[in-house]
Amino acid sequence: MDMTTRQGGIFEVIDIDKATIYTSSIEANEFNVSEESAVIEGRLNAPYVTNSGSLEVTSTLETHTLKNKRDAILRISDHVVGQSIDNAGMLELGGHLKAEHLKSTGRLISEGVIEGETVILEGPVKVREIRAEHIELTLTADCVADYLTANQITINAKRENLLFKDKDHSLKVNEIDGGRVYIENVIAELVRGDEVVIGPNCTVKVVEYTENYTLDDQSDVLELGKITRD
Repeated sequence: MDMTTRQGGIFEVIDIDKATIYTSSIEANEFNVSEESAVIEGRLNAPYVTNSGSLEVTSTLETHTLKNKRDAILRISDHVVGQSIDNAGMLELGGHLKAEHLKSTGRLISEGVIEGETVILEGPVKVREIRAEHIELTLTADCVADYLTANQITINAKRENLLFKDKDHSLKVNEIDGGRVYIENVIAELVRGDEVVIGPNCTVKVVEYTENYTLDDQSDVLELGKITRD
């Protein structure tokens, strides 16, 4: 594939309609990739970013609104800072992500910490850590996380035909820590919360709660304890 090589710089709008490599950082108001590929050897600072093809940024991405479309591939080697992140394709993060709102219905892979007000996920997820006010995860594929913490955490199995829930997909996680916690199809070492509801198809080694606790008869908890928080 032939790649056009260009220098970075300051622009108003960039529309990528052929394979392009930028050899330095870019600042623009809009950065749009069609069904082509773009590589930025540096950072990208653009309030509005839309990717419908393949985009790789070797440093940081600073944006207000990011849309990674279905079947699109976005790889960021370093940190991402934004207001609204919407991923329907594949989003791969080498560093931390900080955004007010993150929604991912595609594949999400993160080696760093994800921070946000609301994090809504539906699709394959492999992340190190998520810290938010509200986390909602609908399991449509197998997911892996090390640590999840939020004031409200809801993890649901995908409903099929509004009657049956998918028992095949699960979340494997080391620790869940929240205020109000509801989980289904979760395999966890530790689940801690003020109000904890263990729904169906869960296997949890330790559950700690401060107020209320409920266990579905289709789930197993090996150790249970009521605790106090500082």
